[in-house]
Amino acid sequence: MTYLKLNELTERFNWQKKEEQIHKKFVFKNFDLAVDFFNIVADAANAQNHHPDILSSYCTIEISLTTHDEKKITEKDLILASKIDELFGNFIGNEK
Repeated sequence: MTYLKLNELTERFNWQKKEEQIHKKFVFKNFDLAVDFFNIVADAANAQNHHPDILSSYCTIEISLTTHDEKKITEKDLILASKIDELFGNFIGNEK
């Protein structure tokens, strides 16, 4: 699987690095779309057996990634962040 390097994620795709995590906020038109995207991210995380911290607040989903076992950002986080951005692009593109 291809993935973006950390500087690409932060510079081009608005992921924010804070300490040993990367974070991104996704905003939707309504609660139902936010929940749908939450579930899509959960499925992707389960498929990769790498689980982010996800905060849901009405129309907003905030995702934080770190590799808890290593207490730092690893390739696993970069792969999942890249996948989440891909899923978001597809999700928004299919939104009616």
